[in-house]
Amino acid sequence: MQDFTELQPPFSYSIYPIILVIILLVLLTIYFFMSRNKKEYKALPEVKEINLKDLNVIKRKYLKQLEQVSTKVDNNAISTRIAYQKISIIVRSFVYEVTNIKVSHYTLRDIKKLNMPILYELIEEYYAPEFSKHSSGDIKDSLEKTRKVIERWN
Repeated sequence: MQDFTELQPPFSYSIYPIILVIILLVLLTIYFFMSRNKKEYKALPEVKEINLKDLNVIKRKYLKQLEQVSTKVDNNAISTRIAYQKISIIVRSFVYEVTNIKVSHYTLRDIKKLNMPILYELIEEYYAPEFSKHSSGDIKDSLEKTRKVIERWN
């Protein structure tokens, strides 16, 4: 005896929701990559004008702070890493006080866009010893370079 059973037709989904989901995923992917690659062009901040007398007072203030850091380094009162962090703060604060540009909030890439190559070179020199676990920079040389930059700033 043969028994014939009719099979049910296969279950199928409507194609329209599937197409809609695929289109949404493609659009979201395109949006994500476009917004990620979008370059932000910020206008360069305005540099404030400062008279020579005030500039000399500001220079003396920050040169004194550098001398204090140098003394602490000589006395082994602070580590090389901490010294680099301090001179980075000093030079960034100096530039802020002279130009009114908050470079303390800027990354190295942002500083490069400012078209201040001397500041960029200093901060770039500080980066590795400042953030690495074992600082290996020449702190004396960096202090001297920073002192020269502050003295020659105009």
